[in-house]
Amino acid sequence: MFFTANTRLSDATHILVYVALHEHMPVTSSEIAGSLQTAPSLVRRIMIKLKKAGLLNAVQGAAQPTLVKSADQINLRDIYSAISTDRHLLNVDSNISKHCPIGSNMPIVLGRYYDEIQSTAEARMAKISLQDVIDDIKMQQQQHQA
Repeated sequence: MFFTANTRLSDATHILVYVALHEHMPVTSSEIAGSLQTAPSLVRRIMIKLKKAGLLNAVQGAAQPTLVKSADQINLRDIYSAISTDRHLLNVDSNISKHCPIGSNMPIVLGRYYDEIQSTAEARMAKISLQDVIDDIKMQQQQHQA
């Protein structure tokens, strides 16, 4: 069985970076969707969540989204909180035998480890600003042009 990583954080960050780098320019959800290689409707759904979280100004029908705060005041944890329906990076399989000594204890044991991982990840995300991501993207672009 293969598990796919959730890309909502990546997509939401991509949208915010795209908007930030196209400041003062008309930007449509179709353009952003082309960059993400996804449907414009998905971009709009993510943008609605970002707007509700106070990270993005976007008006339906107007192609001029803007960041609510400067990019250095938005961090990955803010974005993660805005778009995550399930606030857990890792989840314990709940479809286990409660009669098995391993199965009955695995959720408790792994739950503690997963909580620690979650706290550590969120603390690190809080230290990475959208501006950090933008700066790194610009640096990568310069390296590819050289």
